[in-house]
Amino acid sequence: MRIVEKHSLSMSLLLITGLVLFSVNIYWFYSNYREDEFYHRLRQAALNMEQLIFTKGSSKEQLRLLEALQDDPYSKRQIIIYDSIGTILFRSTGAVAHLNEAYQKQVLRKEVEFRKDGYERTLFVSRNNPSRKLLILEAAGYDLGGFNKQKKLRTTLILGSLILIVLQGLATWYFMRRDLLPLSRIASQMKQISGPTFHQRLSEANLNNEIGQMSHAFNELLDRVEKAYQQQFNFISYASHELRTPLAILLSNSQVTLFKERTTEEYVQTLKSFQDDVNQMILLVNSLLELARLNADAQSVSFSCLRLDEQLWAASDLLKENHPDYQIHIDFATIGDTDEAMLVMGNARLLMLVFKNLMENACKYSSNKKVVVNIQAGQQQVLVNVCDEGIGMSAAELEHIFDAFYRNGQHSKIAGYGIGLPLAKRILEIHRGSIVVQSVKDKGSVFTVTLPTWKED
Repeated sequence: MRIVEKHSLSMSLLLITGLVLFSVNIYWFYSNYREDEFYHRLRQAALNMEQLIFTKGSSKEQLRLLEALQDDPYSKRQIIIYDSIGTILFRSTGAVAHLNEAYQKQVLRKEVEFRKDGYERTLFVSRNNPSRKLLILEAAGYDLGGFNKQKKLRTTLILGSLILIVLQGLATWYFMRRDLLPLSRIASQMKQISGPTFHQRLSEANLNNEIGQMSHAFNELLDRVEKAYQQQFNFISYASHELRTPLAILLSNSQVTLFKERTTEEYVQTLKSFQDDVNQMILLVNSLLELARLNADAQSVSFSCLRLDEQLWAASDLLKENHPDYQIHIDFATIGDTDEAMLVMGNARLLMLVFKNLMENACKYSSNKKVVVNIQAGQQQVLVNVCDEGIGMSAAELEHIFDAFYRNGQHSKIAGYGIGLPLAKRILEIHRGSIVVQSVKDKGSVFTVTLPTWKED
């Protein structure tokens, strides 16, 4: 069942239940009111007749005349007056006495109200006479006018409830259909969005209601999915391209080597070349796997309290071991005497990889192979500035340096795969840190890493 029909039916059932309960209560209260009011009129008529009977000079003919004048054709009123032992003192025309021994004992304690022969009857004790004698009065009647009003009320409640139920059902169906129409449009738009059309977005006509907010949230989800899809596409495209190049070189070198007999020295030289190419491939594959793992499962990275300066020295030592010609200067002059300023929560291997990549890039793109690293420690965070005097970057290059596999064509002669900076940025994001860069073409660059300091609870 569709939502519109389901909610229209639910609201109609709810309204039916409410109207039935309301109508039954109204009808019940009116029925009790009519009955009480009619018994009151019967008692009053009987009391009036009691006074007339015991008024001096009133003859039976006068009483019959007064009774006829007071008679109400709609109520068919009947009055009987008994003395204390049950002897009838007065009886209206056509009235039937119902005072028996049981009623006589009961009426002396309290008023008796009952229905019999289609009439509503009451028996009660009265002293409403000049001699203050105890009398038993019986009054009966048929409330034709009251029953007609009660019947009209019942008809009005039933017809009114039916009309309200129909109007409410139609109104609910209309407004539900109108309010849920955007959901149908959203569902139709969502069916059209797939891999090649991730750039499409849902319409956000009204952000003040839940549907507009849902569309906005779904568009934000599409932004993240599109970004992930694009990253995956770029990863596969660039990875396959970068892996294809060294494999092609290995294949061509092996074919050339096997084309004719070689000396031992030439074979050794070829194997060394193979070894260099394989090492480069291993480096590329490891970087790719590390980037993919951090993007997919960042929550599994373990953290511990560590000293940031130790990671800088470890990265510097590893880099100098592989590249003895690199000049790396680390300046601790601005950190003060407190060791706590250098404490951060992080993963030692990943942070060392960040600083190694930044230092290596600074030396690799500088003619003097020199990099200066200085640290600025504060109470809430620590800043690490990696400065070089290299070739620098233009504003256009700065927009893409953190994109995976991005490399400027002018730097194609310098070895690299364009993975180091995106990997460093992702690692710092996992550590709740950040990285920014300032660069001037042909002047140099400054990469600033910011990490929150560790505070003991």
